[in-house]
Amino acid sequence: MIHTRIAVTAASITTACRAVHPTLLSTKSLTHLPIANAFRAATCSRQLHVNSTVDIIPEKHFNVVFDIDGVLIKGKEVLPGTRTALGLLKSNNVPYIFLTNGGGLKEVDKAEQLSKKIGMHISPRQLILSHSPMRELVSKYEDKNVMVVGGNGSDCRHVAQYYGFKHIVTPEEVHSVFPYVCPSSACEARSVPLAEKYLQNVHRPVEAIMVFHDSVDWGRDLQVMLDALVSRDGYLNTVKTQAELHTTKQTVPLFFSNSDLVWSNEHPNPRFAQGTFRTCLERIFKDMTGQKLEYTLYGKPMSATYQYAETVLNKIAPIHRGPDGKPRRRTVYAIGDNPYADIAGANAYGWESVLVRTGVFRPEGEENHHMHPATTVVDDVEDAVRWIISKEIMKEHPF
Repeated sequence: MIHTRIAVTAASITTACRAVHPTLLSTKSLTHLPIANAFRAATCSRQLHVNSTVDIIPEKHFNVVFDIDGVLIKGKEVLPGTRTALGLLKSNNVPYIFLTNGGGLKEVDKAEQLSKKIGMHISPRQLILSHSPMRELVSKYEDKNVMVVGGNGSDCRHVAQYYGFKHIVTPEEVHSVFPYVCPSSACEARSVPLAEKYLQNVHRPVEAIMVFHDSVDWGRDLQVMLDALVSRDGYLNTVKTQAELHTTKQTVPLFFSNSDLVWSNEHPNPRFAQGTFRTCLERIFKDMTGQKLEYTLYGKPMSATYQYAETVLNKIAPIHRGPDGKPRRRTVYAIGDNPYADIAGANAYGWESVLVRTGVFRPEGEENHHMHPATTVVDDVEDAVRWIISKEIMKEHPF
């Protein structure tokens, strides 16, 4: 394999543009050109190898933020163009991070998992999971007993401990101590003895509930969470009177790591996600108490998650300063497949949004999403990155 470095000047780009697309010089934006032609015009090569060391952007005043499911990966498969897209950014030294509403593992473990799947090194510093911003809750709940919900086995318990929460209880542990909590036979079969050190917090009051990841046992988890929400001062196996349920305020704070109703995998239709689980809990709580369930949301499209992402970008991306010495405002491009999460969040936070057709978004005759229109819509992640690079080249050399 031969790795090459191409010296690209404004003149050479102009020559290439004239050769490939004569009308480009009078075009202020590449958004009206086909993606392939736009990038051909900017780089004079649509077939740049993923491992090439081509550096075609003289100034990098921009960053790229990737969603994962439906953009880079679908179920167990890596989507076409993923490695090429990441390789183009890496070879051009463009800082990028991953911002996903997925989770259930520590960032270091998820980064290792993603690296193996994609075949490229992903640093934990580049990865923001749905529950990553919930680290900020440690300062308030570090010494309090929190119920952690979601994920497989004790994975989310380990994440919470890694973040710094000291006292944790899970629905699985509650069920292990009180088998009658979930009386269905299928649920009883999943009740397994757990280490004694994990069970001591079952008898302490629940002082907050934190849903770190999608539930793998909706019936059990909804039941145990509701038990805590209608309990007296968070003590499980206690319950307020009917009058109290309908007149007193919710006393156990509730946090969800994301609001996605659905997500995309190999199935032709989107699958239920944490937002659907939350909707079920809201309806049950409303029917039982007559009151609206109160909770705090993290994940996309919530602003707290984008603020957290901004701090991560500040740590990995160099600060560029103008002639006056002041930091130059950088452009952030967010690539996603879910208009209600990825695109809505990016638009609200002032980022450029790129919507791909490989995941949740189903065009169905519309070029863009009717409610949350993206800056541009492309077929896949490779086209998204090529569009971004070509746009940035045009900024530097507006012919």
